This record gives sequence, structure tokens and C-alpha cells, in this order.
Amino acid sequence: MSNNRYSRQEIFKPIGKDGQRRLKESCAVVVGCGALGSRAAELLSRAGVGRIRIVDRDVVEWSNLQRQALFTEDDARGVLPKAAAAEAHLRAINSDIAVEGVVADFTSWNALDVLRGANVVVDGLDNFEARYLLNDACVKLGIPWIYAGAVSSYGTTMNILPKETPCLRCVFEELPPAGGETCDTAGVLGSVVALISSVEANEAVKILTGNRAALRKTLLTCDLWENRISEITLPEAPRENCPACSRGEFSHLEG
Repeated sequence: MSNNRYSRQEIFKPIGKDGQRRLKESCAVVVGCGALGSRAAELLSRAGVGRIRIVDRDVVEWSNLQRQALFTEDDARGVLPKAAAAEAHLRAINSDIAVEGVVADFTSWNALDVLRGANVVVDGLDNFEARYLLNDACVKLGIPWIYAGAVSSYGTTMNILPKETPCLRCVFEELPPAGGETCDTAGVLGSVVALISSVEANEAVKILTGNRAALRKTLLTCDLWENRISEITLPEAPRENCPACSRGEFSHLEG
């Protein structure tokens, strides 16, 4: 590895050489390697996160290439599993880190196993049911995670520190009703994916470098087409009657 690979990052005072060392010693898990997950994984690999595990069951399709910048036409032509393709590309980007692609669905059967040992978890999922499962697993294991979503021209993201901040179930007490917009029905702009995944990866770097005081304490939402960005201030602590945070009930994890 070139000695100056991370030089521009190390001279950023909040990170410095100590923060870079922390990144090298850290493990990040990216659950879902679609638009958000693949971009966040690339940013974390270039930042020098020492171990990155990517979990995804899907394959690369031609329609992915409009916004999933990590993948290539060869990946789509070969119908490669996203986790395997991402592993290969990230290793080519940074040979100094360890990358593991897990070609599997994220379920209640394997959630604890694939997340165990992580210092931070990055959300690349595309539905709330899976995110509730991710929330249960991270709260149970005490792993910080970053919720994110993007559809059409909208994007949203929020940091979750178990037992310290509200979790996903504190903020969204019930699953959103079925039939809402998805990328398949409403499309999605690559630009909003780039913005939200960048914010997501940046918050992960703050966590991994010990810069928790700099973490955003809001639910960030944006509509890039309508030129609107807003933040909703969140409570300072978990909701008192939250099933996951307060009662230790993990119904989604229990299947």
C-alpha cells in the first residue's frame, strides 16, 4: 500500500492518524448491496475501513447500472451476485482491506451471525420489514446502525445508537402500510442515492473514528427534484415503551 493513500483524510483534523488507525481496526457490515449499499460500501473501502462484510441475495441487472455505480456492464452481462461482484470490485479498489461478500437473504435465521463483530452497520435495504429485523438485531447486539432509504427523488437517513438514541421502532412505531412507492413503481434518481449514501457513509466514519459528538441527531429528509432538505429533531433518548429498546422484545428477530 502506498504510504500516502489516506494522506488527505489524515490531515483532516477530526480524523488524523489516530482516526485512520481506528478505521483500519474496524469492521463495517453493509446489509443490502443495491443503490445505497454499494455506494456506501465503496466510500467505506476508500476510507480504509479494515473489514467490510456485504450481505445481499440479488444479482446485478442492467436496470441497476443507472444508479449502482460500483457495478459494471460485465457484472450485468454475467448476472453476477451483487455481494460477489462488490467483493471483487472493492478488493480491486483497496487491496489493504478485507472484504467479504455474503450471498444470502437477510433473515431472522442469519441476522445475528452476519452482524456479529461489526462496529457499525449500514442500511442498504429496500423495505421496512427487513429494516425492522435489522433494528431488532442491532439493538440486541448493541451495534450502532444507520437507517437510510431512497425512492423517486426523495431520500432519508437517521443514526441509531442502541440504548442511547431512539431506534427505528421508537420513531416508526408501526410498519408503513403496504402499497407505498418503491423504486420499481416510482423510479429513483441516481443523484439522491449518491447524496444519501454519502451522508450514511460519513456518519459511519464518525462512529468508527470515535467522533460521536459530531453525529447528526436528526431525521434528515430531502427531495432533490423539488430542492427541499429538512431535518426533524429526534428525542434525546429511546421511547419509554419501545418494544426493542425498553422491553427487550425482538419480535422481528424471532421470526
